[in-house]
Amino acid sequence: MKNFQMPWFISGGWVIDIALGKVTREHDDLDICIYREDANEALRYFEDWEIKVAVPGENRLVGFEQIGDLSLPRYCLHLFRDKDFVEILLTERVEDKVLFRKNKNITMPINEFALKDCEGRPFVNPVWQLLFKSLNPREKDIEDFNNYVINMNDQQKLWLADGLRIMKPDSVWLEKLVD
Repeated sequence: MKNFQMPWFISGGWVIDIALGKVTREHDDLDICIYREDANEALRYFEDWEIKVAVPGENRLVGFEQIGDLSLPRYCLHLFRDKDFVEILLTERVEDKVLFRKNKNITMPINEFALKDCEGRPFVNPVWQLLFKSLNPREKDIEDFNNYVINMNDQQKLWLADGLRIMKPDSVWLEKLVD
């Protein structure tokens, strides 16, 4: 993504490790987040890759043919080249707020969503990623939460707790956020 001219952010489990400044577990892939309005730029940037579109709720990929293939509710590109694989997540924003894909009433100001580490790598705010992970947590998602919760500031705890109350009010994670 070095020469990609639009905003982009590392997402997925790697954001926890980037925020903590250390690798806490093995990762299967690298997820990148971009704003949906920049999808055409990403498609040009990765034009020599095989591009597939994930079909939500169907657990299948279809070949990308035209920009209409990315219409909502579709939000995810799978890019393949030789042994390389990149997943690109398309995220909505309105003015200075990023909209949570699963509930557009949950938002985060862009300046809190888009972070950079000490090396200048852009990444998604870990609490944003953890809200996604909370919806159907796997063992690695629980591990990510437990690794990061002790490093959250009060604002992050409040944002995640508010999101959980809306999206997953029975989440056991709430107990650790409101102590």
